[in-house]
Amino acid sequence: SSGINAEYGGEKIAQIGKTLVNKKCNTIKWSPLGQYCVLAGLNNFAFDGMLEFWDVGSDTPTLMESGEHFMVTHLAWDPTGRYVCSSNSYGGHSVENGYFMWSFQGTKLYETSLEGFVQFQWRPRPPSLLTEAHLKEIKKNMKSYARDFEIKDKLSKSKASKELIEKRRRVYDEYMAYRKRKDQELKALRLQYEEVRSDSVEEEYVEEVVEFFIKEEVEAAENKE
Repeated sequence: SSGINAEYGGEKIAQIGKTLVNKKCNTIKWSPLGQYCVLAGLNNFAFDGMLEFWDVGSDTPTLMESGEHFMVTHLAWDPTGRYVCSSNSYGGHSVENGYFMWSFQGTKLYETSLEGFVQFQWRPRPPSLLTEAHLKEIKKNMKSYARDFEIKDKLSKSKASKELIEKRRRVYDEYMAYRKRKDQELKALRLQYEEVRSDSVEEEYVEEVVEFFIKEEVEAAENKE
């Protein structure tokens, strides 16, 4: 079966058929589906909370993504194999307590800090109500089901978009009607103001006389005797 060996400093951590040399990890956590795993350095400051998300479903293991959760103490896969939770519990360290949520491909989806956080556990997945025959039929016709779901998703999005556009148009029309009504009220108030002002205010005229001194000349009178 597909698997990996992980070694650090010459010490083997696990031996299942494939070797990844000199990895900074002390733990391998396998997905419930078996194809994916996470190499992690738990409870060890020397590993810096290293997380590596691997796909070992083929002959050549593929590193999908690397992440880091400083002071990480625990890893837990969800029952579906789609998500991984890394956590730092109060039992391991008294600071930086909380947990990160990752996709199986190594994308960090969520993180939170919780003072005094102790443990994270996934709710058990209940057994399927479908028979083995039904499950095989679903897997066999998965492509046709996927097409049907895509069509339904597109119709749902189209309907939602149409409803949103109609709602925006309705709000816009209501606003424009309100604005038009207020403009008319403002014009009426301005007319009333002008009428009141013309009746109560009398224009006053002030006459001003301005004199300018231009030039002054003094001439002696001639004696014609």
